[in-house]
Amino acid sequence: MPEGMNTIYLRGEDSFVTIVGEDGRHYGGNQAWFAWEGRERQSHVARQGACGIVALANIAAYLAGSGSTYGALYPYPDYGKASFLAHMADLYGYASPFHIGRFPLGIWPVSRLANGMERFAKERGVKLQAVWRNWEFSRENVLRYIWDGLAKDRPVAMLVGTHKLRQVEVVFPGGGSYSQDISLHWVTVTGVKMEDAMGTVKLVVSTWGGRALLDLDEYVRERVYAGVVYFE
Repeated sequence: MPEGMNTIYLRGEDSFVTIVGEDGRHYGGNQAWFAWEGRERQSHVARQGACGIVALANIAAYLAGSGSTYGALYPYPDYGKASFLAHMADLYGYASPFHIGRFPLGIWPVSRLANGMERFAKERGVKLQAVWRNWEFSRENVLRYIWDGLAKDRPVAMLVGTHKLRQVEVVFPGGGSYSQDISLHWVTVTGVKMEDAMGTVKLVVSTWGGRALLDLDEYVRERVYAGVVYFE
């Protein structure tokens, strides 16, 4: 962690992409919301494998709210659940998940997700590019990259690999929580915090419509499918 610092958040982390629906308030989107009438197979694949699209939708909505430069990334008048779902559907065509029939395989590698976001932005007249670093995948470099993105007020899309970090507590803004499996799953990083004197670092993330904490050391144990990317 950068010397002299132990916590960093997006400037708007406390109200990060607050989506309001009939089931309460949400901290970012939820892939379980995907549904297309008459297209049950596509809906099933999206609900099971389009977590990366939700990460992009979160990032686009957050950037759109940060200033007029990025306003076209979210053209909807509110952050109601119906509007945000339409926004998620807009992005779906740019980096849809691989699948075999009804069996979803997710979105990978990281460059596939990044390229989709760049195309989405370009077609809306917004200049946005993925930030790449020619760094080895390590604890220090992953933390440094995420820290750099958050310091620029850029949410970071993070692909969780196949390691044993399976169940995390997902907490909703209006109260309530539940445990969810996040292996092979995209999340949106909104903060970094040091939890104790031993140097335990937790990543604050948006996932499944709520806020969760992931242990950085657990995350970097498996690196085959893991990865991070932010845009500027």
